[in-house]
Amino acid sequence: MPDSGQAAVFAVHAGIKRTDPDYFRGIVANTVLGGGYSARLNQEIRIKRGLSYGANSSLVLHRNGGWFVASTQTKNESGPEVASLIIGEMARLSSEPTPESELTPRKAVLIGSFGRRLETADGIVEQCAALALHGIPLDQINGYVNSVSSVTPSDVRQFASAHIDPKNTSIVVVGDSKLFIEDLRKRFQSVEVIPIGSLDVNSASLRKPPAG
Repeated sequence: MPDSGQAAVFAVHAGIKRTDPDYFRGIVANTVLGGGYSARLNQEIRIKRGLSYGANSSLVLHRNGGWFVASTQTKNESGPEVASLIIGEMARLSSEPTPESELTPRKAVLIGSFGRRLETADGIVEQCAALALHGIPLDQINGYVNSVSSVTPSDVRQFASAHIDPKNTSIVVVGDSKLFIEDLRKRFQSVEVIPIGSLDVNSASLRKPPAG
């Protein structure tokens, strides 16, 4: 996308269903990696290096599957560095146990957010509706706090190894590629460039068919 003021950087990986037994391990792993201001991605990309105004990740959970996505925006020139930092943090989550000193406050963020959502009638209805939609027993609401609290450092590492594997993650960078493409190719083995004029998001190849 020529003349883009910034580069958008996304890392995407196939995820899990909402009904997956790894659900609670997954949401805890995600909150360690990119679920908020104090999470690892924001710490490494924004706070330590000033490469972005914010970096985050999320698990998108549906009935028939889902995906993991980590994303941020940065200067075009720093797009490759940011992509490498995201992949590096994903790899660290799957290879090193998360210290309890880090894991405990991250779990507290999840529990606190969940509690606030239950403070209103709308919030309770939303939670019940989401569980009903996926065929999950409503008593999971009562077990939420214990389920999050019981996730261990080993659980986080195992989830990341199985479901946030950097080797099976796709990186998408949208920006002014002339400012970062060479650095990107040095950092990643397989790089494909799609000019904005050739982009077709309705095609499996993401490219418009040849003319004629």
